[in-house]
Amino acid sequence: MASFVLAVDQGSSATKVLALDPQGRPIYQTSRPLRTERPKPSHVEQDPVHVLEETRDALNQVIASVLGDGHDISCMGLACQRSSFLLWNRDRGEAFTPIISWQDLRAQDLCNDFQDQRETIYAKTGLPLTGHYGGPKFLWLLRHDPHVSRKIEERGTAFSPLNSYLLWHLTEERVFVTDESIAGRSLLYNIHERRWDRDLLDLFQVPEFLLPQVWVTSRLYGHYRFRDRRIPITCSIGDHQAALLGLGGFEKGQCAINYGTSAGVLTNVGATPQIIRGLLSAPLYSDPHEAIYEVEGTVNAVGSLFEWFEKEQNLPNVSRNWENLMAPSSRGWILVPGMYGIAAPYWHERKISEFVGEGEMPDWTVLVRAAMESIAFLVADCLERIRNASLPVREVFAAGGVARDPLLQFQADLLGLPVRRSSVKEATALGCGLLAGLQRGLWKNREEVRNLVLTETTFEPRISSAERQGLLERWHQVLREKGIG
Repeated sequence: MASFVLAVDQGSSATKVLALDPQGRPIYQTSRPLRTERPKPSHVEQDPVHVLEETRDALNQVIASVLGDGHDISCMGLACQRSSFLLWNRDRGEAFTPIISWQDLRAQDLCNDFQDQRETIYAKTGLPLTGHYGGPKFLWLLRHDPHVSRKIEERGTAFSPLNSYLLWHLTEERVFVTDESIAGRSLLYNIHERRWDRDLLDLFQVPEFLLPQVWVTSRLYGHYRFRDRRIPITCSIGDHQAALLGLGGFEKGQCAINYGTSAGVLTNVGATPQIIRGLLSAPLYSDPHEAIYEVEGTVNAVGSLFEWFEKEQNLPNVSRNWENLMAPSSRGWILVPGMYGIAAPYWHERKISEFVGEGEMPDWTVLVRAAMESIAFLVADCLERIRNASLPVREVFAAGGVARDPLLQFQADLLGLPVRRSSVKEATALGCGLLAGLQRGLWKNREEVRNLVLTETTFEPRISSAERQGLLERWHQVLREKGIG
């Protein structure tokens, strides 16, 4: 009989539940797709009851399979989408609003009222002032929904991240809490003092009594009941932080890059929060004895970049087979990938997509190669900001559907570091499960856990330092000419 750890990956498009064996392998798993509504421009919502029901159904299916095969379940963890909030009642569990998704930007315009506070907000929270986060979302509700003003006066009303609502419903103890990795994505949480910040609460007019208590990511949260079983919940964590851990990033200087529709570039920076211009900072994971922090950047155009080629350039099959269709060299051509805005570390929401080079425009195979290289250039710029802050980047792990050989080889060339492609397919669930099992004592220490994360292929740098410097100088010259950087 084996003892399993359950990992819940509650994302925007689906809730996944995996059961990991003592070697960290996902032996049982299921997934439930989730509905997303866009009732107005910039409004992105989900039904909290639907998300809860699908999460509970997925959990029960996996638990029944594990127990039905004669195995045991040691504990479980919850990894949840960040920056998604709702108003609800913590006495009854009733939701008053939909989940206002992290993608929702209805509050973007009101952020203009706080431009003089932008630097203070960034210094305290590690986040830019945008409508993605909970503070501006609450203020938007207060200004635009009279229903909200009345509900605030009602006993038990809560405004919280989605994970608080889920934890209340999933625990017998009905805990009203969030974890600090998710609290840190609200514009209300001071990552240095590790508490809700009074000045920021006042700025966005959020009464502190509406907010959940903030706990460390690794501790006993309560128990999930399945028939006569009480399963300890020993971890709650943000989904991106869980993915960094699932790719091996438990130690300072370890970096994980997930190349999907967009790319997340996350680096463990150790026990002191680091505010690095152009990047986001947040708690990575914590327990009663220590807190570890991360910095992260986002590259908007990755898988979506090749989809753009299909639609805008009328090139079928590029998104599925770009690595076999492109030329072996960009011949010095560079793409400024502005089609979805340029995120970290430059943050330009509106830029024209433009190919820059000498001579006549080359054929599309060269342009696809230039597009691929733009992904690696932006990732390299994110990591260069970290290095310039005198922080080491010791190991780089890669995963995701776009983490294919030509891109990872060029990435290694630009970084001057080996890039290790992970064999992990569900990094978020694995990281959450490893942290939950570590807290429970299923694994002895972080070194034992890290050994469970396997590398599929390692890409070593193949160009000289001079060649690397030349490529980066040319890229930065083009960005400066286009008003970026």
